[in-house]
Amino acid sequence: MRAGAFLAAVAAALLFAATAFGQTADVPDGITDMQFGRLLFEVGRFRDARAFLQQARPADEEERIERLFLLGLAEARLGHLRDAAERFEAILAVRPELTRVRLELARVYGLLGRDGKARFHFEASLGDELPSSVEDAVEAWLDRIDARKRWSVSVSAAVLPESNPAKRPDDEEVHIGGVPFRLDEDAREASGTGLLLSTGAQYSPVLADDWRGVLAASGAAKLHEQSDWNDISVQGDVGVARLFDRGSISGGLRIGRRWLGGERYSDGVGPWMRGRLRLSLALRLDGALGAERRDHPENPGLDGWTVNFHPGLDYTLNSATTLRTELDLEHARAREDRHGSRMGGLAVSLSHAFRGGLSVSPRISVHWRRYAGSDPLFGKRRSDRQMRLSVNLLHRALQYRGFAPFVGFFVERNRSSIPVNGYRNQGGMFGVSRTF
Repeated sequence: MRAGAFLAAVAAALLFAATAFGQTADVPDGITDMQFGRLLFEVGRFRDARAFLQQARPADEEERIERLFLLGLAEARLGHLRDAAERFEAILAVRPELTRVRLELARVYGLLGRDGKARFHFEASLGDELPSSVEDAVEAWLDRIDARKRWSVSVSAAVLPESNPAKRPDDEEVHIGGVPFRLDEDAREASGTGLLLSTGAQYSPVLADDWRGVLAASGAAKLHEQSDWNDISVQGDVGVARLFDRGSISGGLRIGRRWLGGERYSDGVGPWMRGRLRLSLALRLDGALGAERRDHPENPGLDGWTVNFHPGLDYTLNSATTLRTELDLEHARAREDRHGSRMGGLAVSLSHAFRGGLSVSPRISVHWRRYAGSDPLFGKRRSDRQMRLSVNLLHRALQYRGFAPFVGFFVERNRSSIPVNGYRNQGGMFGVSRTF
């Protein structure tokens, strides 16, 4: 008999004997709490294994990871799912490449009903090579999450120091018809710090076996000490969704309103459609198509229909790295041609979790916009090219009651054929977010 099997048999015998007399098993001489806890777990005595593992003192980093993993497994089997999730999260904070741990965490979140987190970890695990039986189990979990999802809520708050939040030019003068004009201070670049608040909620009642209703509301507010810079928007969606084995498609009607500087800027209403499809275990496609009639009470020349299409493709390279590409297409009509425009954009982002808990998400985007008519003041058609580079950082271990802090940095520049529309801006973002 091998030594491991013999010690397991000894541990089981000691445990059963102790249980019969209402006592706790003692650790045999020469065996540490860690070793004994491991043996007790192997023979299925999870409650006692948990007790010994909790008091164990790991000898090195690998043993510390093993202790947390065994504790998580034992607690999951005992029904202490929240405790188990904390153990697995602690491991992935420093070792994001451990796919087995990620799968166990996803399963625990699925059992807890935390479907957003469960989906994230299941999809991340598909970037690694999994046995076919495990792949089938993950696919089944994802289908189950889609079928039972009812509601979700998200909130976030962040402080945004920026060099040019109003996106104004930094030139002191512009030339109109060859004549120089000096810009007022109020029309030039100025720094400021804003507060960004956003929230959203969605409820999906069951209409039939594969049909769900869609009721959603969201809002965002960017607030500054200088109220002229404030930007507030709200919108609501109502519609239906059809679920499939590998995705879903939904559509309905959207209404919204936006305020700039404390004044009502625009009202919008129109149809929308969204879709999501798992093309393969590591490849996912999503897209949004919308048309909105926008009315501007203070500037009717802007009134008209705007149609936009926003497809995206996610590729999971491995359990720690995901690559995303997005297209952004828009056609805006307006009562006055100079306000109508066509826009095209491309964005690429990467999300990578390093060992130790740090996650880094760089993103780069380029957008081109060309307006339909000439500007009456400058006598030419406006054409813009905007470039933006951003990096977001977060540490998985730094969470409190589900709220995750994040830090972001960005630089952006808009080059325009109309000088007063060109600008540079850079800044940061420091905030917290949570999805329920």
